[in-house]
Amino acid sequence: MQNDRIVETTVVDLMEMKNRVIDVADVLKTLSHPDRLFVLCQLVDGEQGAGQLQSNSNLSQSAFSQHLSVLKKAGLVEIRKEAQHVYYSLKDQRVAGLISQLHSLYCHG
Repeated sequence: MQNDRIVETTVVDLMEMKNRVIDVADVLKTLSHPDRLFVLCQLVDGEQGAGQLQSNSNLSQSAFSQHLSVLKKAGLVEIRKEAQHVYYSLKDQRVAGLISQLHSLYCHG
């Protein structure tokens, strides 16, 4: 009887893990584009204006806007509007932690 519970628990745990792996893979796919990753790196330190983020990139406004749209759709950034200005920040602190780890591993020579 106890072995049945262990097997049942393991199957449930594996199903949950599989669901989480799918979610993580989706996040990593979104992060895999250098321009989107660069935007997220800039947001680790806090909210940034859309104009400043765009001027830090080499992208046209249209291309930049498309990347921001992908990040928003993926639930990685949130938007705050104030009059004519648009500000972006990281929505998920797990992503902030991941970006910080990547920064410490790859950007601190």
